Amino acid sequence: MKRKGAVLLTAVILGFAVLLGGCGSSSGGSSAESGKASEGSETAKSGEESSAKEQEKADSGLAKDRSVRVVTSGSGEPYSLIDDSGKWTGIDAEIWEAIGEKTGWKIEKLQATGSGATFGQLDAGRADVAANCYAVNAERTKKYLVSDPYYGDAQCVVVKPDSEIRSFDDLRGKRVGVLNGQAAQQSIEDMGKEKGFEVTLYEGDNGSAGYQDVLLGRLDAFASTDSAVYKWENGTKQDLRFLDERLYANDVAYYFPRTEEGKKLRDEVNVVLAGLMEDGTITKIIEKYMYSDMTQNIIPYSELGYTVE
Repeated sequence: MKRKGAVLLTAVILGFAVLLGGCGSSSGGSSAESGKASEGSETAKSGEESSAKEQEKADSGLAKDRSVRVVTSGSGEPYSLIDDSGKWTGIDAEIWEAIGEKTGWKIEKLQATGSGATFGQLDAGRADVAANCYAVNAERTKKYLVSDPYYGDAQCVVVKPDSEIRSFDDLRGKRVGVLNGQAAQQSIEDMGKEKGFEVTLYEGDNGSAGYQDVLLGRLDAFASTDSAVYKWENGTKQDLRFLDERLYANDVAYYFPRTEEGKKLRDEVNVVLAGLMEDGTITKIIEKYMYSDMTQNIIPYSELGYTVE
């Protein structure tokens, strides 16, 4: 009897062990199946998001697999800087990076020193768009197609803080500097003829040499943009004084060849810029480099007297 009892007890224990093993096996199978289901769900979700993005591009009329050659002088922030290693930084660098991420386009940067050289690349068909935070002016809009503006600026004249110059009339007989090719050049040269002051042209895209010459007394004044002066003052911890009068206000935009392909690209870029304006991307970039939201300074082209096709 004792032997039978032992056998019976052993059988019960073995049976219980098998039952436990069966439950454990069932639980492991359920976990694996749950993991596969979760993985499949994530894959499906990712596929749906990708399809949604593709559909969004299709609905907006954006071309797929587009390659865009962006030419810039790349000689200085806040606008555009290409360093010795080829790294591109500045306002236009970050906006075009955002455009590439938004569209999937391949963005190819090209460097051509000086504003004349960048537009020359457009003329020669070696670039698709000129980007260097260029001001919109009547002369350029006659020759090139222009995008919607992505921020607004103003052309100004600055002097030493203790200068006796208070107005444009006080510039008579003085020396005034300006960057060659900057939007303010034509205005200040015309004013120089009218009011009788000498204009000195500075090369490149960075007005630092001109600002320093004002502080050192080599120049009496320098014509520039509000944004460029703010950036220089913040970086150098030096101050200049703005004359209350402004040469004029201007928008900043991208330029495209006046061709069918140029128009198609310009129209697509406008769609993307509108989205980046709406989601705050451009505002964040402008504030990073200009220390204020200069998208608020945009003036409709019609109010500036430009007819943009």
